[in-house]
Amino acid sequence: MQNEQIRSPEGLRLNVGSASRRFGIKTFNLDLFTGREVDVQGDLLYLPIKDESVDTVLCAGVLEHVSGPTKAVQEIYRVLKFEGRVFLETPFMQTVHASPKDFYRWTPDGLRQLMGAFELLELHVVAGPASALAWLFQETFATLFSFHNQIPYKIGLRLFGWLALPLSWLDMLLERNPMAWHAASGYSLVAVKRQP
Repeated sequence: MQNEQIRSPEGLRLNVGSASRRFGIKTFNLDLFTGREVDVQGDLLYLPIKDESVDTVLCAGVLEHVSGPTKAVQEIYRVLKFEGRVFLETPFMQTVHASPKDFYRWTPDGLRQLMGAFELLELHVVAGPASALAWLFQETFATLFSFHNQIPYKIGLRLFGWLALPLSWLDMLLERNPMAWHAASGYSLVAVKRQP
């Protein structure tokens, strides 16, 4: 990887598990699978990047799909420069969404433990209780009306997903509520790599 070619004025930003999402033109995308917006194919458990060469790592909705999230966080730590930051989003109350597999969920305490090598700067609800309820509504009714068959189930996921959408809008009122963390759909955090 030629860091000089992809370095932005804000430093090298790496989006791991990017799929087709690009968070600005100054971000370098890495994913397990090739794709239209993927700059390099690589495994988060074995990042093909030099030690201490990245200024910022973005990892949104990825860790739950990694078989070894502790190893993945160690890899993020390894490639970050000192004072480098990681922006992370993880699920808590979400239904299984394989991509290709789905392994983990985290509470705020679990995230603090997972990110123990970092200094945690922020930890927020990123999708509140209404989003969690919408996920469960969609899954529950798609299952109920599947009649034990995959085709009606998949149709139900789409139909009940649309019907559940207005439920998730309640998060505009709930996400800033101090009680929202109890049943949040997911959390986001910002952490920094400090000198050991």
